[in-house]
Amino acid sequence: MTNPSVAAQSLTPDAVHAAYSIIQPYIHRTPLLTCQTLNKIASTPQSPDALVGTPFEGQPPAQPTINFFFKCENYQRIGAFKARGAFHALLRLIEERGEDAVREKGVTTHSS
Repeated sequence: MTNPSVAAQSLTPDAVHAAYSIIQPYIHRTPLLTCQTLNKIASTPQSPDALVGTPFEGQPPAQPTINFFFKCENYQRIGAFKARGAFHALLRLIEERGEDAVREKGVTTHSS
């Protein structure tokens, strides 16, 4: 599965949709959460004093609006947050080599 042509493929919306269609029967839909406290902290502008000595000194501080979104993959039924990538890799391997060949050689995984 370290085929350079596979690794070099661009991450496009079509590629994401194709991957989803492969793994969809095996994954659980998980929530997308936000945190207003983190959004507020991240969106707080710098003070003018914090810009002293930087290329932005003398300019008005930016007024960012930052929103964080957390995809709760730890809510997968198997309890693992890497399920999507693992299912996609295994299903692609089966597609490339056939289920019998994959079963014969087996698959070893590791996560730290």
